[in-house]
Amino acid sequence: MNHGRWISRVLFGVSALPLGLVGVAMAQAPVEEVVVTGTRASLSRALDLKKEVLGVVDSIAAEDIGKFPDQNVAESLQRIAGVSIDRTAGEGRFVTVRGFGPEFNNVLFNGRLLATENDGREFSFDILAPELISSAEVYKSSSAEFQEGGIGSTIQLRTARPLDFEGFHAAGSAAAKYDGGSEETTPTMSGLISMTNESNTFGALASVVYDERKARLERFHTDGWLTGQDLDFNRDGAADLADVAITRSYNQIVDESTRERMGATLSFDWLATDALKFELDALYTTYEIDNRNHVLAYFSDPADIISAEANGNGTVTRYVRGDTGSLATDWVVSERPRDASTYQLAFNTEYTLTERTTVAFDVSYSKAKDDNGGKERFYVLGTRNTGVNPTFELRPGSATPLYTNVLSPTDPANLRAHYLNESGNDVEDEIGQFQVDVVHELDGVIRALKFGALASNREKTTTDYKTPGSLNCYYCGYYAPVPASVTSSYDAGSFLGGSGLPTQWLDFDIDALIPYYTSPAAYGLNGDAAARAEFAANLAANGGDFRAVLNPQGSGSVEEESQAAYVQLELGGDISEMTWSGQVGLRWVKTDLTAKGTGQEIASITPIPGDATGLEYTLTDPMPITEKNDYDYFLPSLALRLNLSDQWAVRIAGSRTLTRPTLTNLQPTEGYNLRPPDSFFSSGGNPALQPYLAKNLDLGIDYFLNDASYFSVAGFYKWIDNFVSLVTRPTTILGYEFLETRPVNANDAKVYGVELSAQYTFDRLPAPYDGFGVSANYTDVDSSVTFDPSLSTQVFNVEGLSNSANLVLFYEKGPIQVRAAYNWRDDFLRRTFSFEGQPENIEAYGQYDVSASFQVNEAWSVFAECVNLTDERTRSYSAFKERLLQLEDSGRRITAGVRARF
Repeated sequence: MNHGRWISRVLFGVSALPLGLVGVAMAQAPVEEVVVTGTRASLSRALDLKKEVLGVVDSIAAEDIGKFPDQNVAESLQRIAGVSIDRTAGEGRFVTVRGFGPEFNNVLFNGRLLATENDGREFSFDILAPELISSAEVYKSSSAEFQEGGIGSTIQLRTARPLDFEGFHAAGSAAAKYDGGSEETTPTMSGLISMTNESNTFGALASVVYDERKARLERFHTDGWLTGQDLDFNRDGAADLADVAITRSYNQIVDESTRERMGATLSFDWLATDALKFELDALYTTYEIDNRNHVLAYFSDPADIISAEANGNGTVTRYVRGDTGSLATDWVVSERPRDASTYQLAFNTEYTLTERTTVAFDVSYSKAKDDNGGKERFYVLGTRNTGVNPTFELRPGSATPLYTNVLSPTDPANLRAHYLNESGNDVEDEIGQFQVDVVHELDGVIRALKFGALASNREKTTTDYKTPGSLNCYYCGYYAPVPASVTSSYDAGSFLGGSGLPTQWLDFDIDALIPYYTSPAAYGLNGDAAARAEFAANLAANGGDFRAVLNPQGSGSVEEESQAAYVQLELGGDISEMTWSGQVGLRWVKTDLTAKGTGQEIASITPIPGDATGLEYTLTDPMPITEKNDYDYFLPSLALRLNLSDQWAVRIAGSRTLTRPTLTNLQPTEGYNLRPPDSFFSSGGNPALQPYLAKNLDLGIDYFLNDASYFSVAGFYKWIDNFVSLVTRPTTILGYEFLETRPVNANDAKVYGVELSAQYTFDRLPAPYDGFGVSANYTDVDSSVTFDPSLSTQVFNVEGLSNSANLVLFYEKGPIQVRAAYNWRDDFLRRTFSFEGQPENIEAYGQYDVSASFQVNEAWSVFAECVNLTDERTRSYSAFKERLLQLEDSGRRITAGVRARF
C-alpha cells in the first residue's frame, strides 16, 4: 500500500520533534484541581455539544479522566437514542444506529478513520478499553465536512488532550473482575498521566490499560433449519409429511476462553506560537482470545425419519429416527482464537494565517490485523446409535429441544474417528489519509467559509488457510476406533440453568489424538488399499500432520483509493427576538477500487462410503483474478437551527450520504459448502458493486430546562438506493443442484422513525433527594419493506431494524454515586439469508446494569459494577420463533476496585 508506507514514514519522522522537546519545554506545575467530575458533569458536557451542533447529535462524556460510564464503549453508546449493539461473549462489539448495522456507521478516532481487523468495514468496539476514551459522539445527520461513509451515523471517539489539563494530573484504577459463567476472578488496571509546562504551551499525556477475563458461555445451537422436506416414513415413494422444516443439527456447547486486552495512547500538544499548534497522537491496542469449545452434537438426516409431527407453520416438533445407526452421537472439540492488534499514528498542525483564517493539516496511518491464519481447529469423534430409535422433541414451552433414546454420551466403548479441519484467516487492514481544512470567518449572514480536501488509501487483505481437502475427511464414516485414552469426561455443570439437557459428555485432547490419526495403526483401518496409500502420500506432503495450508480460493484483497473535496458555508442571524444558524455544503467523492483474488471451480464430487451426510470434492488449479471499479458522487447537505428562546430549539437537516459496500462483498472469492442432504451452496463476492446512497431528512425539537436537563423529539426519514442484496439462484455443478449466492445492487427502501429523549436532574428537591436524576429514551424505527416469514421467495429486507429503549436512574450526593441502567432492544431481522439460506432473527432482549462508588477523600474512591445483573440470555431463531437457532448464556460480570486521581 504505497500511500500508507509514505504516510507512516512521515509520521515517524515528525514524531521526533515533540519527543525531543519534552526535556526542554516540560516543567511540572503545582497540583491544581480544575476538573469537574461526576455523573452530572458528564451529562452537562454531553448536553453542551447537543446545544452547539446544528444537526442531530448525541454523546457520552467521561465522568472524569480515565473514567468512562461503562466497562465497554459500545455499552455506553447503547444508552443513546437510536443506538443498539451486538454482543460477543456478553460484551458489546458492534454498533447499530437507527437500524443500520456496523458497516453503515463511520467510526473515527480523533477525527481519523481507524483500521479494523474484521473482514469488512465494521469496527469492533471491544478492542478499545473505555479508560482510553474521553467522549463518544454519534452524529446522526451529516454535513459536507464529515468524512463520507456513514449512512447510519458518524461516530467520533475522542481521547483526552494534554492541554485540557493544566499542570500535572494522574489517574488510575485497579479492580478485580468476577465472571459468573466461569466463576473466575481476573485483574483489570488502568493509568493515565498528563503534564504541561508552566505556560501551558506544551503538554504530554499517556494512558495504559490492561484487562483480563476468563469467560465461560453456555450455548445451544441448531445450525439452521432444513426447509421444504418431504418425509417418507414407510419408504413407498409418497410423502407422509410434506413441505416441513427440521433442524440441521443439535449442539450443546460450552465455550471457555481467556480474553486479554491491552491498550495505550500517547499524545503531545505544542503551542509553538500564538498562531501555530502541533498535535501528535499514537494508539496501540491488542486483544487476544484463546478459547476451547466442548460440544455434544447430533446431525439430522430426513431420510432416516420413520415418524414425525409438525405444527401449523410446518415446523417438525417431534420425530423418531431409525435404529440402523444413521444418527451418530458426535463429540466435538473446537478452538477459534482471536489475535487482534490495532495501531494508529497521526500528526496535526493548525496555523492561524490571519485573525480570520485558519488552516489545518492532518496526516494519519492506521493498521489492524488478526493473526488467526491456520489457528482454528475443529475435530469430531462419534459413535453410531445402532439398535435404538433416537427421538427428537422440540418441547414447546421449553428453552431448547431434546434428543432422547440415544446411547450414553459418556461411554467411550464404541468411539470412532470422523472429521477434522484446521483453518483460519489472516486479516490485515491498512489506511493512510491526508486532510487539509481551511476556515475563514466572515461578517453578516455568512459567518464562515469552510473548505478542504481529503486523500486516502485503504487496502484490506484476507489470507485464508485450511487443511487440504484430501485429509480432513479421510476418517469420515465412523469406521476407525479411537483409543479411550485420549478421552475424558466433561462436566458442563447445570447446563443452561437446568434445562433438562445432558450435563456430561465425552471430551478429548486434540494434541493427543493427532499422533494416533497420523499413525499407520489408524489410517490402516481403511479397507481400501488405494485410499490408504493416497492418504499416506498426502499426509507426508503436508508435513506429516493436518496443519492448515494456503487456500487461494478464499484469499484476496481490496484496495480503495479515494479523493474528496468539500465547501461549506456557516450561516446565522436573527429573526425578531429569535436567533438562527445554519450550514450548507457540498462534498465530492471519487473512489477507485482494485480487487484481487483467485478463481477455482469444482473438478469432482465423491460420496463418502458409509456417511450419508458428507461429500468430498476437489478443485481445479487456481487462477489469479483482478477486477477494477470506480465511481464518484456529489453529496449536498443543509442544516438549520432556530432558537425560539433560551429553552426551545427547532432543527432541520437534509443530506445525501453514501456507504461503500462492505469489503467482504467486494472480494472476488468463491466458496463451496457441500453437506447432504439438500445443503449444496456456493457463494462469492462482486467487485462491481456500487455504494449505497441515501437521501436523509431529520427534524427535531429540543427543550432545555437547565445545564443537565432536557427533552427532545427527533424524526428521521431516509430514502436508500443501491441496497446490496444476496441474490440466490439455482445452478447445477457436476449433476448436483447448488444454490449460488452473490451480492448485487438490486433494491431501494425507505427507513423512518422517531426518537424520544429526556434527561432530568432533581436539583430542586430538598436534600438529600436533590441528588437523584433520570435519563430515558425510546426509538421507533420502521421501513417500507416488511419481513414476512411465510414468503419463501422474499429476497430483500432492510436488516437490523428494531425499536429500542433505555432507562438510567442515578443518585449523586456527597461521596456517594449510584447508577442503575436498563437497555432493551426489540425483535429484529439480522440476516435474510443465514443458516441453510433461511432468515436469522434476534429475539427481544433487555439487560440491567448497576454501578456504585464512594469517594473516600479527594484522591481515592472505591467502586463496584455489575453487568447483566439478572443473568439474561440471548436467543435467535429462524423464520418462526419455535425454530431456534441459538440460545446463549454469557453470565453476569461483577467488578470491584479502587480509583485514584492526583
